[in-house]
Amino acid sequence: MNNQIKDLEKNSSIKAYYLIKTKKLRLTKTNKDFLDIVFEDKTGEIGGKVWDNVEKLKDTFEEGDIVYVEGIVESFNDKNQIKVQKIRKIYEDEVDVSKILPSAEESSEEMWNKFKNIIKKNIKNPFLLKLLEKVLNKYENKFKTWPGARKVHHNYIGGLLEHTLAVVDICDFLSTKYKLDKELTIAGGILHDIGKIEEIKSEIKKEESEKGVLLGHIIIGVQILKEESEKIIGFPESLLTKLTHLIISHHGNYDFGAYQLPMTKEALALHFADFIDSQMNIFENILKNHSGDSIATDYDYRIGRKLFAGDKE
Repeated sequence: MNNQIKDLEKNSSIKAYYLIKTKKLRLTKTNKDFLDIVFEDKTGEIGGKVWDNVEKLKDTFEEGDIVYVEGIVESFNDKNQIKVQKIRKIYEDEVDVSKILPSAEESSEEMWNKFKNIIKKNIKNPFLLKLLEKVLNKYENKFKTWPGARKVHHNYIGGLLEHTLAVVDICDFLSTKYKLDKELTIAGGILHDIGKIEEIKSEIKKEESEKGVLLGHIIIGVQILKEESEKIIGFPESLLTKLTHLIISHHGNYDFGAYQLPMTKEALALHFADFIDSQMNIFENILKNHSGDSIATDYDYRIGRKLFAGDKE
């Protein structure tokens, strides 16, 4: 039986392992509790409802848990959803979660090798080389598995590396096209989201750390940059300032969390590289999870609109 979410069909029975993406306790029109769930696996998302034994089940699993589910696939408002008959949190080592959890399409090792080749090809400044070497050696294991965000974009295993690699590729192109300081721009691309490694506590549950809540990944990134650069004798203050500016301005707008507007061409390039890759990832996610016959997706808060899903004829 194929229980991948993208292949589920109406009226089929399922016995499967999924990630709990969201879980909400809600009331029916008759004031009866039910659980409103979004399940997720490598192939997509599907809604689910727990109508029975809600009081007993509601505290037995949480968002970010892997669960074993039995149920029936139903259709509601032209969208499939699972009527849950049984659900429980998995036992330790019951299943290989890497086969369930959404993850980057490319393996972490393939992406990491591309990453290092870009550095080898483009970074010649000895101070930048030492800085990147220190940061990447320190955070390599987490960099390979960490999500790019908790909810908005690249929010899956390996998402941070996938996003960073794409941003660096775009920075490489823009630097050549507009005759920018390529080494600075690429280094900024590599470091722009490094703070997310300490902002997010786990690649599975994606909970925020204390630092993540109180400081956010931009400030954390600046702290990492300062800490590692201070270990390099003679690291130029001007270079540190320019790198810091790239990190604090990469969101591009105060409304989106930037601490400064981009004030150099390199900072502007990094901002748009980050923006286009994050937005494309959100679009891909919305379209992948669209089901039913409608030519438009549901409204999505992340982009403030619905998307055209293509002709269904």
